[in-house]
Amino acid sequence: MEDFLTRNGWVFDPADGFIGHIGGYWRLTDQRGEHYGFITREMHANRNGVVHGGMIMSFVDRAFGLHSRLASGSDKAATVSLSHQFVAPLPLGKFATISPRIVKLTPRMSFIEGTVLCEDQPIVQAQGVWRLARRTT
Repeated sequence: MEDFLTRNGWVFDPADGFIGHIGGYWRLTDQRGEHYGFITREMHANRNGVVHGGMIMSFVDRAFGLHSRLASGSDKAATVSLSHQFVAPLPLGKFATISPRIVKLTPRMSFIEGTVLCEDQPIVQAQGVWRLARRTT
């Protein structure tokens, strides 16, 4: 799957810290915008044999935070609130994506929403707010 993603323009970011521990994520920029994804693996499983909700929530948090920073030009972004509505289970061995949409952007706040998809099926709907900041020297 990794070769297929790379051939189709996706770039892998192994990340650091917590996100590195859960496997990193993929990113694609195209004419429609920014897209983020992750390959669902056995390490993401819950006791029901599908992806743990906490993994999906972590993925959304990372995608929304990065997207807020890119859209605003801010150096840092911190989650203020994030809500999720689980629509369907996410199977293992698949590629899940989200294409965040900025609802409103101010100099200090980003309001954002998106739907995690797997094979064009909605898995999780999410909405959130991020606090934006620039580094001070």
